Amino acid sequence: MKNRNVIITFDLLLEELERIIPELNAQGKDLLDQKQYAQAHELINKAQSWVAFQGKVAALRDEWLEMQVPATKAPQPVPTPKPPKGKKISRRTDLTRLESGLRTKNSELFIPILRALANNGGKLQFQKLLSVLENDLKDVLNEYDWQIMSDDKSIRWKNNVGWAKKHLSNAGYISTATRRGVWEITDLGREQVEESKKKA
Repeated sequence: MKNRNVIITFDLLLEELERIIPELNAQGKDLLDQKQYAQAHELINKAQSWVAFQGKVAALRDEWLEMQVPATKAPQPVPTPKPPKGKKISRRTDLTRLESGLRTKNSELFIPILRALANNGGKLQFQKLLSVLENDLKDVLNEYDWQIMSDDKSIRWKNNVGWAKKHLSNAGYISTATRRGVWEITDLGREQVEESKKKA
């Protein structure tokens, strides 16, 4: 159980790096177009550091796979503490945390993700998956889903799609044996899509 979680975590980090690097390239091009060469040079150095880090993470992922670490039992869930009566847990507004119910729940993304994969040959690159979902969910996503996260880069619903991979992989609905950045539906995932059609 734990081994699969490690691979999923590596994949999420690598996908995030794949998203960041093109953004840095675009920013660098804009700076060069504006003839701000000193700032462009700093950004190029930063991008090179990100690429080097991406290579290290990819190497660590491959090394972990080769080690064939024996599976361990999943840790027991820790119960969520309840606030005292009459009190409310405060949200940290500087991190753009939302009250429950304002954004689309991660669980509401599961079937659309599986459906998008099933309808597009069974597997998609992460960025292509996001494009398909953006079209499929245009009438579902609300203003809170489109807000920028506290890192000033990530869009909330796209970030949540990334984190949905952990749940879908743990449930056996998407494969963990694909190359990084690729999401592939399993037979069990296809069964879930069919079940959702019956409930619709």
